Amino acid sequence: MPSSGENNVHGLGEHKQKRDQPNRALGLVLLAALVSAAGCVAPRADYYEALRLRQASAYHRWQMQQEEDAQRPRAAGPLSLEEAVRLGLECSPKLQATLQARELARGRLVEAYSEALPSVDLSAGYTRLDQTPTVNLGTTSFAAGDRDNYSYRVEITQPIYKGGAAAIALRAARIYSYLSDETVRGAAEDVIYAIAQAYHDTVLARHLVGVQEDGLRSAQAHLQDVESRRQHGVATEYDVLRARVDVSNIQAALIEQTNRRDLACTRLFRAMGVSQRSTVDLVTDLGYDPADPDPDEAVRTALQNRPDLYQALLNVDLQREALDEARSHYLPRVNAYFWHLWAKPDPHESSNIEWDRQWQAGLGLTWPLFDGLAREGRIIQETARLRQQEINLSDAEEQALLEVTNALLEMENARKLVESQQLNLERADRALALVEAGYREGVNTELEVLDGRVALTDTRGLYYTALHRYTSARLALQKSMGILGAPPGARDVPEQGSLTGRTQPPTGTEGETDAERLLVRKDT
Repeated sequence: MPSSGENNVHGLGEHKQKRDQPNRALGLVLLAALVSAAGCVAPRADYYEALRLRQASAYHRWQMQQEEDAQRPRAAGPLSLEEAVRLGLECSPKLQATLQARELARGRLVEAYSEALPSVDLSAGYTRLDQTPTVNLGTTSFAAGDRDNYSYRVEITQPIYKGGAAAIALRAARIYSYLSDETVRGAAEDVIYAIAQAYHDTVLARHLVGVQEDGLRSAQAHLQDVESRRQHGVATEYDVLRARVDVSNIQAALIEQTNRRDLACTRLFRAMGVSQRSTVDLVTDLGYDPADPDPDEAVRTALQNRPDLYQALLNVDLQREALDEARSHYLPRVNAYFWHLWAKPDPHESSNIEWDRQWQAGLGLTWPLFDGLAREGRIIQETARLRQQEINLSDAEEQALLEVTNALLEMENARKLVESQQLNLERADRALALVEAGYREGVNTELEVLDGRVALTDTRGLYYTALHRYTSARLALQKSMGILGAPPGARDVPEQGSLTGRTQPPTGTEGETDAERLLVRKDT
C-alpha cells in the first residue's frame, strides 16, 4: 500500500493538473484569437474604401491650414525693406518658436535651485493583516496589535554640502540662459537675412517682368509698323510673320517671369510670417552704393559679433561646468534630515492600537569610495565632450573667416559686373535706336531690328541681375559679420534690422504708423 506521503504527493499532482487545465484553455483561446486577427483582412474594395476615408482627413487638415493663414496678419500698401523686416520680427513663426528657448533656460535655472533648497516628501500607507498579531507569555496568548495599520510620514531633507554641485548647477543654468539669448539673436539674424533676400528676389523678379513688358510693347509697336509697311508694299510677308513670332516669344517670356515674380512674393510673405493674401507694393529698389570694406576690419567685426561664435564659446563654458559636476562626485555629501511619523498602532508600542507619533532628526554623511569606475568613465566622457566643443569653436571661427572672405570676393565681383553692365546697357540702348532709325530709312533689315531688341532686353535683364547680385553680396557680408541684428548680450529682439538701401518715401494715411498702415487683420 502506498504511504500517506505518497498519497499526498499524488493528490497535489492531480490538483496541479486540474489547476493548469483552465490556464491551457485560456492560452489556446488567446492564440486562436491572434491567428484569426492576423489572417482576417477586409476585401480589397472595402480596405481601400477605409484608406480613402482615412486619407480624406488630409484635405481637412489643409482646410484648417487655409483658415490659419486667413487669421494671420495681412500686409497691405507700400512696403519698404525696413518695414518688411520689422513685420517679420513681429510675426515670424520661426522666431516665435525660438523665443521659447528662453523659457527653457528659465526652467533650467529654477531646477538648479533644487540642488540647494530642501525637499519635502509626504508618504502614507495602509496595511491589512490576515490576523491580529499575538504575544505568548507562558500558556497565555493575547492580542498585541491591530489588523488595520495606518501611517503618515513627513520627511524634510536639506542639502548642506554636495561637493560643490549646487554652485555648479547655478552657474551652468546662468550660462545656459546666456546661450538661449544668443540662440534667439542668431534666429533673429536668420529671419532678417531671409526676409531681405526674399525681398530682393521679389524686386528683381518685378524688374524682369517690367523688362519683358517693355520689350512686348516695343515688339507690338514694331509689329504695327511692319504691318503698315506691308500694306504699302514696303515690307514682305516674311517680315510680318517674323515680327509676330517675336511678339509671341516675348509674351511667353513675360508669362514665365510673371510666374517667377508670384513665387518670389509667396516666399517673401512666408519669410515675414504674414498671410499669403497680402497685397503690397515694394518701394525699396536694388540700390548700388559702391563700397570698399576693409578685410581686416570685417574679420574683426565678425569675430566680435557673430551669434554662432558666442554660442560655440558658451557651449565650451557649459561643458566645463559639466566636467566639474562629474568631478564633484568624488567629494562627500552632507544632508540634514527631519521626519515626523503618525501611526496606528503606536510606533513605539505595537500593543497600543491608538494613534501616536514619532520623530527623528540628524545629519547624514555619504562619501562614495568606490562605485565600480562609474565616476572615472563619466569624467572621460565629459572631457571628450569638452574637447569636442573646443574643436567646434575653432571650426566655427574658421567658417566665419571663410564666409567673410567669400562675401568680400563676391561683393568685388558683383561690383565689377554692375559697372560693366551699366556701360553695356548704354551701348545696347544706343544700338537699338540706331538700327530702328536705319530700318525706317531702309538701311537695316528686319532681322537686325529684332536682334537689337533682343540684345537690349537681355542687357537690361543682366543689369538688374547684376544689381541683385551686388545687393545680395552686401547682405551676405553683413550676415557673415554678424551685424544684421542686435549686438552680443542683447536680450530683446530688435525692432528692425541693420539694413541699408535706397527707399522711395512711402505714402500712407497721415497719423498712422507704418506697422498700423501695413497690418490689416482679417476682420478689417
